[in-house]
Amino acid sequence: MEGVTGIKVSGPVKNYGRIFKINYDEVFDKHSNTSKDKLTLNINDKNVVLSKKDLDVYHLECLEILSLENWNKCFSVNTNREIVEIRYPYFGEVCCDIQKAFKGNLNFTGENFTNTSLIPGDLETYYFQYMAQQLFGSHLAFYGIQNLPEIKEKISSIPRNFISLLQKPSFLRLFYNIFKENQENENSNIDEEEDSFFSTKKLFKKGDVIEFSILLKKPNLELTCSESLEKKTDKNYFKDKINIKNSIWNIYFILL
Repeated sequence: MEGVTGIKVSGPVKNYGRIFKINYDEVFDKHSNTSKDKLTLNINDKNVVLSKKDLDVYHLECLEILSLENWNKCFSVNTNREIVEIRYPYFGEVCCDIQKAFKGNLNFTGENFTNTSLIPGDLETYYFQYMAQQLFGSHLAFYGIQNLPEIKEKISSIPRNFISLLQKPSFLRLFYNIFKENQENENSNIDEEEDSFFSTKKLFKKGDVIEFSILLKKPNLELTCSESLEKKTDKNYFKDKINIKNSIWNIYFILL
């Protein structure tokens, strides 16, 4: 997978294939509380309820490989205390991994939001194409809106937020619960690594995929026109044309 810069496809495309062997819809439903009309997500330890009618969900696969060695050095399972601890001397390597991954190209997978091929890129590239499709009926129109500062700033802050999230006790508890569940279900022998203070077990194994969900609320946009055109049209005409939905972008990172 190293050296891959993007999946280029030309012509009409309704669905994009997967690189990782994961059913993303099943994974998303398993980790979220869904009903017929509502979706409940836990964001910053608070439950947020979203209407499915006003929500789009997309899946992106990271083409940059995260270092399994670095993540296992950084996140240590303390079986005596039943917690996952961070070894901060190695945390910088994990941060570099994350920053590099978010800057690289992502593989769009699943149902396309337009019938023509997308331009491969990072999350920002896909989101501006998504906005352009909703606003103008063509994802290629994103060239005219790709420098909106509020959205660029929001997306650029995502890696920092991810790094901050990794340090939260609730997130580390989730790591430990998944580790414990995997031990019980697989009943496998996990390699032990001796430490000078306590015995630890490796949290991650080769091929593990980390899922990170990003909620991008519909932006507060206002379309304007010339005074002469405004007199000829209904004052709500342009306002009604802004129909961008809330969207969830699930990004998947593989550890090798």
